[in-house]
Amino acid sequence: MSAALHLSSSTVAVALTLLLSIRSVSSVLNGDNDFTFTDTTQRFLQPNSNVTILSDGAVDTINEKFDGESFYVRNATLILENGGEILATEDWPGIRLVTSSTLKMTGGSVQGRHDKPAVELHNGQSSNDTASFAEIYGGSIVGGQSSDGVGGDAFYVHGFGTEAKIFAGQFIGGIGQDGGIDGLSINVQNFASVHIHSGTILGEIEIGTGSNIAFYGCFLRSGATISGEFVDGTELNVVVKTKNGGTVSLIAVSEQECETQPSMQPTSFPTISPQPTPQISIGRRKKQSLLLLAALTLLAIILPGLP
Repeated sequence: MSAALHLSSSTVAVALTLLLSIRSVSSVLNGDNDFTFTDTTQRFLQPNSNVTILSDGAVDTINEKFDGESFYVRNATLILENGGEILATEDWPGIRLVTSSTLKMTGGSVQGRHDKPAVELHNGQSSNDTASFAEIYGGSIVGGQSSDGVGGDAFYVHGFGTEAKIFAGQFIGGIGQDGGIDGLSINVQNFASVHIHSGTILGEIEIGTGSNIAFYGCFLRSGATISGEFVDGTELNVVVKTKNGGTVSLIAVSEQECETQPSMQPTSFPTISPQPTPQISIGRRKKQSLLLLAALTLLAIILPGLP
């Protein structure tokens, strides 16, 4: 009887600790967090680790530094502001969002560790209704550095309906074994989408099954390379690889006048763009007017003498 009672008390203690671990980031600032998801499929929690779980529709803000700490976000919103720095723990991305979660990033940084991604944005289910979303207005996302293989991806977007909108910020693939950037800057898979209005992209991009990436501005494609500039003047020169039906869209915007019509080839890279309006300087207009006047004068001299 006493053994059964002791077991019941232990169970209650574990349950209470679990409940205390799922809360706002402010509790982490006090050093109270000591739980992690070690198996995301079975949702099994193990003590003495460094992953903070944010869930249950909460909205949490990070504006301080976390070294060796990762965040698992499920059905919640995480805001990363200036001053917020996340250096991931071992074997985890810095931030992993799943199932109806949202990331809003206005500043700060997320750094992956070893060959792991810095930020992962997932659906977690097979329906668009549980898609996750991200809006990024600044800051930096850097894939993990690897000493014996390929560097980690910076930003991994995956799953039905999952969508990221990028308006600024840096996306840098992780440094690999030979000291080069060989982690992907952005990796979009399994019917997800990414819309890029500006930003600094360092490292190749991959677009996989049923997914799409759209660049808004004046761009051309040469082979697998997309080059040009966004409406704010930020330049882009990046290799974009597609597979299994992944597509790339080059979309002109009304606020920007493109000197050259974006490429329409190949057809797997659809372009939505109005015909460019040629820019004619005042000097060129004056020259054209003088040529027209000279031609009219010559005709006036020649025509009276004709039979």
